[in-house]
Amino acid sequence: MPNYDLSSIAAVSASAELAHIRANQEPNQDSYNAAWLHGYADALTKAAESLEPQRKLMEAIIGYMGERYDSAELYGILHDTLEMSDQEIRSLGFDLPQCKEPLQAHQGTKSAKRKGIYHER
Repeated sequence: MPNYDLSSIAAVSASAELAHIRANQEPNQDSYNAAWLHGYADALTKAAESLEPQRKLMEAIIGYMGERYDSAELYGILHDTLEMSDQEIRSLGFDLPQCKEPLQAHQGTKSAKRKGIYHER
């Protein structure tokens, strides 16, 4: 059985589609396996649908933040405060110049903050 990614709302939706495809490929649609797979696929679909309002809210919040803050402030919020990777920031649709920097430049700061040796200026 394939591994289904449930780490985000989009991943749950994609996993539901994959589960439906897998269920429909079952040779005997009256078998226990087919019934279980269809049930699993339906449950994933319902979970994705129930998360849809949260997705819309997050999109609105992210859109507001993109309009409200300049790139440096936005990058600080997303990367430093929310601890998002550059790849995650790009996946939100932001093309921030700070994301083009090598990840190693920011990892030292992040680990120093966690160790408590970071000093604010």
